[in-house]
Amino acid sequence: MTVSFARRLSAGFLAIACAGLSAGAANAETLPVAGIYPAGNDAAASVNSIAIENFGGDKGSSLSFAISDALEGAVLYGEPYFQIFASDDGNADAILRGEANGEAVETELDDRKVTKCEKKDKDKKCIKEKVTYYACSRLDVRLYPQIRLIGADGREIYRKRDSLSASEDYCADDSSTPSIEEMLDGMVNSFARTVRYDLAPVYRNQDIRVLESRKGMTGDAKNAFRSAVKLTKTDIKASCDGFRALESSDPEHVSVLFNIGLCAEGEGELDLAADYYRRTLAAEPGKDYAESGLRRIGRRERANTQLDAHYGPELEDGAAEVGSPNS
Repeated sequence: MTVSFARRLSAGFLAIACAGLSAGAANAETLPVAGIYPAGNDAAASVNSIAIENFGGDKGSSLSFAISDALEGAVLYGEPYFQIFASDDGNADAILRGEANGEAVETELDDRKVTKCEKKDKDKKCIKEKVTYYACSRLDVRLYPQIRLIGADGREIYRKRDSLSASEDYCADDSSTPSIEEMLDGMVNSFARTVRYDLAPVYRNQDIRVLESRKGMTGDAKNAFRSAVKLTKTDIKASCDGFRALESSDPEHVSVLFNIGLCAEGEGELDLAADYYRRTLAAEPGKDYAESGLRRIGRRERANTQLDAHYGPELEDGAAEVGSPNS
């Protein structure tokens, strides 16, 4: 038997996530929704190993190390998503090349006026002041990074360039002054994080609020619905069973439909969840909570496609162990 590796990962995660469902959610009136969300770049999904060259420019070396650390930190189910090489030895699927340069400009600002009392009278009123002026400046720092991910066949898989900036004002009486290198390093790390999320999927766990409106329900259904909402705090499976039981009596109620969809999404039944979110929108068009659910599912399906491209569309059942999801 063969199954999609992306589906195996989802199933493995579901087993982990469901193990603690009856213990209760951390927040009241929410249901947990967890899964793998896609990288920003689809073309990089087929890349399993990357050789990162030492980039050019005065901040190139810092950027190459930062990106290497960021990509090595991309972990799914206990395993690194990429194998990272420090240099190209011909075995990597792709090579990452780039450069980064920084610049700093200091501009004079108006002096800071500081007034202090030097002498007070017997009533504690100041009768002599001392005025001191301190020179002030603004430090503007910019980073210009650019990178290219080139496949072994020479094709460009990914390109990213940016212009990042930061500024700080300071005066001569401040206890410390801004550091150009620290400001540049902050931007280097920010750019490296962007590259990580562009190239590798990420696991996320969210608590999504259930709908609580009982308007239009009968008395018995209202009580059952209220009980199901309360159970989100202590027993998620029982809560979802309660929402599903109400569909027969209130098949078009927005709260019932949306909450059942949220349960299905949390259980990894994405097609079923999407169906309930669409039914929610049909009953109450234009509502963001259902549209947000459909957007989440669309992104998770995109992630599944990326995972299939990365690991291969099929894997012998039982050929891999699924560990804890990390990002």
